[in-house]
Amino acid sequence: MAGKEASKISSRAETKELKKGEEGHKTREDLLREVRELRDEVALLRSTLEEIQSKDVTARPTGTKRLLTALAALTIYNVIYFIPGFYQRILTFISLLLLAKLIGLPFAPLQVPSRRRVQMLVMLLTFAPLNMLENLTLYFAYLWYFRGNWLMLTPMLLYTVYIYFDRNPSRGGYRWCKKFCRNLWFHKFVAEYYPCKLIKTADLDPKNNYVFGYHPHGIIGVGAQANFGTDSTGFSELFPGIDMTLMTLKLTFKIPFFREWVMAHGLASCGSKSCDYILSSAKGGKALMIVIGGAAESLDARPEAMDLTLLNRKGFVRVALKNGAHLVPVISFGENEVFAGIPNERGSIIRKVQHWVQKKTGVAPVVFIGRGIFNYAFGVLPHRRAITSV
Repeated sequence: MAGKEASKISSRAETKELKKGEEGHKTREDLLREVRELRDEVALLRSTLEEIQSKDVTARPTGTKRLLTALAALTIYNVIYFIPGFYQRILTFISLLLLAKLIGLPFAPLQVPSRRRVQMLVMLLTFAPLNMLENLTLYFAYLWYFRGNWLMLTPMLLYTVYIYFDRNPSRGGYRWCKKFCRNLWFHKFVAEYYPCKLIKTADLDPKNNYVFGYHPHGIIGVGAQANFGTDSTGFSELFPGIDMTLMTLKLTFKIPFFREWVMAHGLASCGSKSCDYILSSAKGGKALMIVIGGAAESLDARPEAMDLTLLNRKGFVRVALKNGAHLVPVISFGENEVFAGIPNERGSIIRKVQHWVQKKTGVAPVVFIGRGIFNYAFGVLPHRRAITSV
């Protein structure tokens, strides 16, 4: 009896395995049908993506649209100036904005998520070129207003002398508040504005020192500022024990008031002495971020291109060899997309003038076009383009 029962159980098991095998086996026709279904799904997704991109209001506008948008924006602002009454100005502004939208100009929609509005506000308040201009205006306005009052003028003059002799820019700024300022809450809104993303491809031993080489420079290097000048994208979490110092132009530390802000974030002037001082730690855990192309590379920054400046850029290698630091290459995708530059091909008159100014001042006079607060085609603010640093 036991033998019969065992044989029955064995035959049932074999039957189940056979059925299972028949169900798992796919014929050639089944495979071809699945391939066709997948192909149809891919085609549908591709058409949907093209439709979304064609309707995307943040798509890069043409030159004609930029000009028309600039004229419309200037007209709106001037019309509002001559209209009396606060509520009348608001009503006129909204009406003209709707009219510009109706004729197809790339103005921002009225219904925007509140978080995007906060991102725009934070970007407007923290964008470096605007901050530089504001601080210089405040400095010279103060000197002019109190030009005859030595009691008020003396502190500002002493501050000017302090700027000239201060050595903190070559020592990594104000180290005592660096961690706090790098983790300020509003930096995350700046990173979300583009948005920015930092991808780690290898672990770094905190016992060693490192020199990060960043490409491309872009117009301003906003990806380097967001991903490495702050902790908004999680640099400290990705690379624990590594103290990052972003290097920038020496001229930045000559701008009153603004220099205090960048030094509070631990930025340092880009020079061999600064690099040697920061990498002199025998304990390790120090890192520099150098935008290798510098001002020369910013002249080649244009959308949908990545023209790098590498020839005769060996100073960062000498610094690494001298201090026994490891080299870490970094490339950012999308850095050149946030601004649209004017045509300045090599050999053109514009390019020659830019090179001449760069040699005399060390700063490349880049002419760029961004977006405004209420439009996508005219202004100095960066466009919302994803920036991924690897």
